[in-house]
Amino acid sequence: MDILGTLPDWAVKEHIKKGLIKIDPLPKNWEDCVDEVTIDFHLGNKLRVFTDQGLNTIDTKYASKEDMESMMRLVELKPGQPFILTEHDFVIATTKERLTLPDNIIGHLHGKSSLARLGVVVHSTAARFDPGWDGHPVLEFGTFLKGKKLVIYEGSPICAFSFEKLGAPVERSYKKSPNNRYGGSKLPEVSNITGRKNVRTRHR
Repeated sequence: MDILGTLPDWAVKEHIKKGLIKIDPLPKNWEDCVDEVTIDFHLGNKLRVFTDQGLNTIDTKYASKEDMESMMRLVELKPGQPFILTEHDFVIATTKERLTLPDNIIGHLHGKSSLARLGVVVHSTAARFDPGWDGHPVLEFGTFLKGKKLVIYEGSPICAFSFEKLGAPVERSYKKSPNNRYGGSKLPEVSNITGRKNVRTRHR
């Protein structure tokens, strides 16, 4: 049975088993990570956290990738190690899993409701992964809880993916797109909003 639109649970499992949607590594109990229309992805071991260093004004026209990186620190977690999230933190992270999509399937990243009820906001914008995506999905998260600290663990469920099948493959997949700025990376890439290098803004 050919499905168009959002894939239901059995179709998600079928596409993964056939290698049409590739997730690497697949947990041993990966089928238990599939609910009605999504599959869980887990927090990877590398995070970038904004600090008070670097520029205090981010110029979205002229700030370079190097400027962005100077404002963040890289955190590397050991397997199962906790990360303490406070109201002052904004984190860019990758999932433990690498996702590879064919040219006729879109991936949609969703936050986990169990984390949302603790005030954790996960990837609230730009949650579409285009056909042909190949890499460790990058997500952003923070918390609105005032005066509280949340402990999140490496390898714990951090988001979920649903998949939408198109009626035909796209003419140009993401991997071939000139706008492919983030595909293929294993690290949580900072914003490349301008695509410029070594361009320093006067705002400090």
